[in-house]
Amino acid sequence: MSTVELREKVLKRLESVDDYLLKEILGIIELEDAKSEVFIIPKEHKKSIEIGLAQIDAGQTVTNEEVNKKMLQWLDK
Repeated sequence: MSTVELREKVLKRLESVDDYLLKEILGIIELEDAKSEVFIIPKEHKKSIEIGLAQIDAGQTVTNEEVNKKMLQWLDK
């Protein structure tokens, strides 16, 4: 299927989808557009990132499993 045929098929299908699906499709398209943009980390966030990376290097990490276990314990209180 050529690009033109594919585009026509998608546009035809878009005419009959509900608002929820249209919003989801738009989100996907906007996400794809955002990939080409350069993400600049704000200066006020850089220090926190550096601290986090230092903690990783020092082995000061917690697994996702441990966090989930602690959350369940916390929710049971």
